[in-house]
Amino acid sequence: MKSQSRVNNVIYHDENVTHQIASILKMEETLLKQKIAYLQDVTDPGTTSEYEQGRQQLSDKLDTLRRSVKMDLVSRDDITLRTRARFEQSLRATSVTEEEACLIQDYLRIEATMLTKSGEAVSDLHAALFDADESTRKQALLSIEEAFRMKESVIQPLFSRLVELRQARATASGKIGYEELAFAELGRVDYTSQDVNHYAAIIQSEFLPVKRQFQREQQTFLGKHALHPWDVRQSAYTQIDHHVTDSDTSFLDQTQAILKSVHPYFAEVLKDMRQINHLDIDARSNKAGGGFCEYLPVEQQSFLFMNRIHTFDDLVIFMHEIGHAVHHDAMKETYDGLQPIPLEVGEFAAMSLELLTMNEWHQVISDKKDVARAKLEQIRSIVEFLPETIIVDRFQSWLYAYPDHDPTERHAYYADLRESYDTDVIDWSETPDWKGHAWMSVIHLFETPFYYIEYAIAQIAALQVYHRFTKDPDQTLKDFIAALALSQTHLIQDVYARAGVSFLPSDTEMNELMAFLEGQIEIWTNELEKAY
Repeated sequence: MKSQSRVNNVIYHDENVTHQIASILKMEETLLKQKIAYLQDVTDPGTTSEYEQGRQQLSDKLDTLRRSVKMDLVSRDDITLRTRARFEQSLRATSVTEEEACLIQDYLRIEATMLTKSGEAVSDLHAALFDADESTRKQALLSIEEAFRMKESVIQPLFSRLVELRQARATASGKIGYEELAFAELGRVDYTSQDVNHYAAIIQSEFLPVKRQFQREQQTFLGKHALHPWDVRQSAYTQIDHHVTDSDTSFLDQTQAILKSVHPYFAEVLKDMRQINHLDIDARSNKAGGGFCEYLPVEQQSFLFMNRIHTFDDLVIFMHEIGHAVHHDAMKETYDGLQPIPLEVGEFAAMSLELLTMNEWHQVISDKKDVARAKLEQIRSIVEFLPETIIVDRFQSWLYAYPDHDPTERHAYYADLRESYDTDVIDWSETPDWKGHAWMSVIHLFETPFYYIEYAIAQIAALQVYHRFTKDPDQTLKDFIAALALSQTHLIQDVYARAGVSFLPSDTEMNELMAFLEGQIEIWTNELEKAY
C-alpha cells in the first residue's frame, strides 16, 4: 500500500484530517469489495448477506464521518472554492434510505436472474442480438421484451416506490425536486441542468443526420425496406473477422499489447491489475450484468468487472473500462474519499481509450477491410447511442418533475422521447410496446439516477481528443494524462481544457469536429471498398 497519509497531508495539511480520511478510505474499500463479491454471484447467500450487513453497518458510519470531515474543512481558507462548493452542496444532500437501497438490490437481482417464458436466462440472449441471422435476433429481442413484461408487475411498483422515496428526500432537504437533490448527490457544481439543453441540441442537430445515414446503409446491407429494433446492432461493419480468443489470458495479453503500442503507461496499469487478479471478465450464470471499474482507495488499485460475450465488442468494452482504471491511477494522489470522482471526467477517460486504441486494432484484426469495418462500426455505435443518452436524461427529468405520474404515462413519455430525439427510420410496428417499455432495462434509472448525460458530455469530448490525436498523438496523450490527474481538484471545464478540448463546444467547434468525423467515415469507407 502506498502512503495515503502523505497524500492527504499535501491536500489538507492536517494530521487529524489525514487520520479520518484513512478511516473513510478503509470503509469505502470494504464496502466496494463486498459489492464486487455480491455482483460476482447475486444468488450466493453468503456474499449477499455480507454485502447487506456491510451496507447496514458501515454505510451510515461512512456518511457520518464524511460529513464530519467536510464540516470541519468547509470553513477553512486552505481549500479551493470549488472543493468548498462541492462540500457545501453534498452537506445539503441526504442519504439514501435503507428501503431505497433494498429496492435497488431487488431490481439488480431481478435483472440478473431474469428468465424467458421458456426458462432461458435473459443475460444469455444479448449476444444473439449481434447474430447475422434475422430470425435469431428477432427471437432474442422478443424474448427479452417478453421477460420484462412478465416481471413488469414487480418492476413497476418497485420503481414507483423509488420515485416516491427520492422525492420525499428532496422535499425533506428543501429542494424543489429530486433532480436538484440528485445534482447535489452527484457533486455537480460545474454545470446546471440547463446546460444539458446544449448537448440535447447538439445531438439533435449534428448527430441525428449521421445516424440516419448509417441506418439507411443498414437497410441496404440487410436488404430491408425498414429496420426493426432487433436490427440496430447489424450493419455492413458488424461481421468482423478478428482474433480475440476465448481464453482470458490470451485476451488480456492482446489488449495489453494494444495498450502498450498507444502508450506504455496504459499497459502498465493493466499489468498491475493482472498481477493482483483484479479482473473478472467472463460472463456466467448468476453473475450481475453490465460492466464497471471500481477504484479501491486503500490499495490504490482498480477492479475491472465485465461480461465477455465473445464478439469484437468485448475489446471495445474492455478498453472503455481500462480507461476508468487509467483515470483512477492518474488521480490517485488527490483522491480523498470525500467527494465522488466526476463522472464527466471518468467517462471521458473511458471513451477516449476506446478511440485512442483504434489505430492498433490491426493487432487483432488481420484483414484491412475488417480493420476499416471495425472503425466504422465504432463510430456508428457512438452515433447510434448518443440519442439514447438524451432520451434517458430527459426521461429522468420528467419522472421527478411529475412524480405523481402513473406507469402508463411513463411508457407513453418514454416512447414520445424516442420520437423527438431519435430518427424515424426504425419500424416499431411488430414491437410497439417495447418502444415505451425499454426503460425498464436501463439499470441506471434504478441504481444511479441522473447518471446518464455524462455519457453524452464525455463522448463528445472524447471525439475531440481523437481529432487532436490524429494530428499530434504525442502531445495529445501528454495533455490527456495530465488532465485526468486534475479531476478531483479542478473544474470539469478546466480538466477538458487541459486535455485540449471544450466543454459546451461552440457551433464552430462542432462544425469542425463533424467535418473531421465525416472525413474519417469517408476514408474508412473508401478503404473498405478498395479492399473488395
